[in-house]
Amino acid sequence: MSLEFSYIAYNEDIVIVGKKSSGKTYLAQNLLTALSNVNIIVYDFQWAFHDTRGVVVHNIQEAFKLFDAGQKHIIFQPYDKTETAFVQYCEGIFQRSNVVALIDEAHVHVSKMKILKSYNNLILSGRPRGISVISISSRPANLPNNALTNARHIFAFKLNLESDIKFLESWLGDQAWELLPREQRKKNQDAPELEQFSFYYRDTQKGAGMVGKI
Repeated sequence: MSLEFSYIAYNEDIVIVGKKSSGKTYLAQNLLTALSNVNIIVYDFQWAFHDTRGVVVHNIQEAFKLFDAGQKHIIFQPYDKTETAFVQYCEGIFQRSNVVALIDEAHVHVSKMKILKSYNNLILSGRPRGISVISISSRPANLPNNALTNARHIFAFKLNLESDIKFLESWLGDQAWELLPREQRKKNQDAPELEQFSFYYRDTQKGAGMVGKI
């Protein structure tokens, strides 16, 4: 990855957005590798993650048993992809401390109109418990506002829908339009277009933004 940034595990949230095959999972994999000594439980909805330091499980109770025994990296790939399994994941995380919850395809179970209490607890009340959340989504406009409002770091890859761009403008400003192909824009058509596998990064506390590439 061509961008270096400072991340405090168990204290800061991250949001990663972008269309399918834009580089979201690759970036998240790099983060997983870099955070080798950090406690992480991945909710791998699409079974897309691999981690040589981690253990893959398909039962959420087994995941928490391994975590409580000291396993640092756990990839939970659910057979049961229902909301119930996701709620159990979020509730189990919230009962623990000093852990990063990495949630792939977050928009599958939560949205602006459907804010699950268990997920919301992680976002709004997790930090005092030492819980960080990394939310990954191909549809940022569908994510609850809390996910981005509470995120310290935002990584935005290329997108296909103007509704997603308009949503991200609140956090990224006019640079959000660089994520959309020029021919699909209704405004800012003169703005540059991000190269493939590039992303726009913003530190929401410093207000600093820059372009990186995986």
